[in-house]
Amino acid sequence: MNLSKRSVEMLLDLVEIKLSYMDISDREDARDMEILERCRQELQGLDRQPDSNVAAFVRPMRRVGRPRTAA
Repeated sequence: MNLSKRSVEMLLDLVEIKLSYMDISDREDARDMEILERCRQELQGLDRQPDSNVAAFVRPMRRVGRPRTAA
């Protein structure tokens, strides 16, 4: 799966925000935090590798349709 560099950066920001707000109160929270830490490491790895599966961000193409006619 290809992700744009912009998407990787956005996901990385979201993971870091989630980690900063986490309050560990039980094992499940600790497991979630560990998974998010691993996720952050993977995203950082994608962000640093110039030849990874990260695609350059491309603007969506504008749809060109037929002009609407009055009924």
